Amino acid sequence: MRLTLACLLTLSPLPVLAQEVDLSWLMEAHYAAISTTSESVTGDIDLSAEDWVWTVDFQGGASLDASFVEQRSSAWMPGDGEVWAGAVLAVEEDPGELENGNTICGEDEASFIVFTPIDAAQIGAELQIAVFSGETPPENIEDPSLCGTYNYAIR
Repeated sequence: MRLTLACLLTLSPLPVLAQEVDLSWLMEAHYAAISTTSESVTGDIDLSAEDWVWTVDFQGGASLDASFVEQRSSAWMPGDGEVWAGAVLAVEEDPGELENGNTICGEDEASFIVFTPIDAAQIGAELQIAVFSGETPPENIEDPSLCGTYNYAIR
């Protein structure tokens, strides 16, 4: 019996240890909308977090809660194949109508958001939020469920 149990333990897959996640770049702060899309859909935003759940408070008073799924380095910036760190979060409930009657995901409901810090010489330091409507977490910005990208100045 001991030999059988020892063989089973040896052959069974070991649990994967959780990778340490560093999201120190994702600061709780006020972020100023700096793209035309951000200004017309969300306005400025405030980010706060508690127990791996981030809250995005939009300028018009609506909010969105999203739970951490994973940290993924990928091509998160539209039109740029460069790899950036990204925090993938599952949206708990689409916030509905925001500024000017717009929504963050067009006619679809938001299901995932990806926070990406972008620090490039041509654009400066930004926080990009990419919004997706798919049933599974996105792999990169080319995911067909992408429904919006929004850019904010990191203050």
